[in-house]
Amino acid sequence: MKRTDRRPGEAHEVWARLGKFGRLGWWFLMACIPAWLAGCATSADPHEGGFVSGVAGLAGGGYERRIDQREGSYQNELDAQQRLKAQARALEQERGQVRSDLARARERLASQERRIAQQRARLGAERSGAAQADLRRLDQAQAQLASTKAQLGAVRLDEQPVSDLKTRTRDIQKELDEIDHMVGVVGGTGF
Repeated sequence: MKRTDRRPGEAHEVWARLGKFGRLGWWFLMACIPAWLAGCATSADPHEGGFVSGVAGLAGGGYERRIDQREGSYQNELDAQQRLKAQARALEQERGQVRSDLARARERLASQERRIAQQRARLGAERSGAAQADLRRLDQAQAQLASTKAQLGAVRLDEQPVSDLKTRTRDIQKELDEIDHMVGVVGGTGF
């Protein structure tokens, strides 16, 4: 049913009946509702909050701050990843250097085995006291050579830290130098 018998200004009369404070009360209520709803915003995370939190996050810049924070974290992770890749490349280069040092040590070991065999063959026919002393030195060199060969065989390039590999390589080089010195004294020459 339609009401057609309204008088002009009837709506105005309703406001007039509410009085001066009634109209201000309504305006105050309308102004306070958004503030009250904003107070209900419990989280800047859109997954945790509801609609009110979403509106508050958009209006207050919380979402922008959250996005900026996430982008900053992402950039930090990318930087860390680049540093780790650079470290991995450096370690791989060091591991390659150790690999080539060990290959040279193996070649040097084989060369010294051949030298010891040649010196033994040369001294085998002699029966002098000096030849016997040289044969004892060659026996010592052979024993140390066998020990060094075992150490060289125990090196596991992919299983050991590079710092340990470098230390072991230096130790093996020192032992090879000692063996070379022993064989050089017997043969009268250095390697």
